[in-house]
Amino acid sequence: MKTTLLLVLVACAFATNTAMFDRIESSDLGRTLLNTIAIQMTTGEPLERIFQTLYDLEDRYIADQKEDDANNQAFQQVCDADLSGLNQELANLEQRNTELQAVLDDLVPIRDQKIGQKKAKELQKAELQKVIDETTAKRQEQADDFEAQRQEYTFVSSVLAEARRLFTDNLQAPSFLQKGEEKVHVTPQIMAQVASHMSQGAHKASTMKHVRTFGKAIKLLANLANRTQQFANQDLTGRVIKLIDDLQNQLSQAFDLARKAEDDRTRAFQAYISLLNKDMNKYNSSIANLTAEIQSLQDRIDATTASQNDVLQRIQAKTQQRDDRRGECQEAAYDYQQRRAARDKDRQTVSDLIGILNTNMRDLKEYIALRIAAGDKDLE
Repeated sequence: MKTTLLLVLVACAFATNTAMFDRIESSDLGRTLLNTIAIQMTTGEPLERIFQTLYDLEDRYIADQKEDDANNQAFQQVCDADLSGLNQELANLEQRNTELQAVLDDLVPIRDQKIGQKKAKELQKAELQKVIDETTAKRQEQADDFEAQRQEYTFVSSVLAEARRLFTDNLQAPSFLQKGEEKVHVTPQIMAQVASHMSQGAHKASTMKHVRTFGKAIKLLANLANRTQQFANQDLTGRVIKLIDDLQNQLSQAFDLARKAEDDRTRAFQAYISLLNKDMNKYNSSIANLTAEIQSLQDRIDATTASQNDVLQRIQAKTQQRDDRRGECQEAAYDYQQRRAARDKDRQTVSDLIGILNTNMRDLKEYIALRIAAGDKDLE
């Protein structure tokens, strides 16, 4: 029973070592080392030299790993310093962007407020200009109306003056001044001429705006002239001349009143338009000042915006630089882990072979013999 159990344990141990050999051969290094050891053993290479070769290889892996560890640590420290510097630069740029945005947040509302004030002033100016235009237009209408009135008064005055001239130029001797009374001697033809002249003037005056009343008076004088012509009444003739003179005086007085009213309107207009122009000057000054302030604010906003755009571009470039550098560092760390894992695996393979040589030389020889018997050409 004990013999059987021992055989079973031996068989299990050999099966376990065979699985280890298969695992070692699964890697290129393990297979190469097994082949080299097998060839060395079949050619009678001293076992000590085989061990030494494996120990040297294991020491080389350890040394390489230490060097790689040191290089990786130094590289990652440089990475940390680079990333720290880039992050600090980004933080500074972000702070600068925040400061510039704060400036814009202050300037833009002020500019917009100034723009609103300017628009309000422009509306007020437009309303004032409308008042000025309307006042000026009204004054021009008054001036035009007065000019028309002056021409109408001049026309009536000329009608009366012409009628008076017809009388005075055609007076007959003796002198019409006798005993303080005016005695007028005119022919019926002259009286008819005066009546016709005044009748025409009265008709034209009746179509005018300002002298219709005088036109009616001239019409009455024309009728009196006709009566004087019919009855050869010297008293009526004198009355006609006197009425002409009285009407001329009334016309002159009326025109003097009209001129005085026009002068008053002119002075009132000039005083009022002067006040309006002062207000207009104030609006123009305010608008000019606001325009200058708005332009100054806009220049500052444009300059600040340009600076902010530059900062944002630098942030974008610096972020890309940081991300690229982080990617390089991460890739280097990954490559280091891969090298370390591969080196650990190879080192473990060497360590396993050293262990087999130390504890399972019989199994190794049998494993090699089995490969040779199987016709493994790598061992030929």
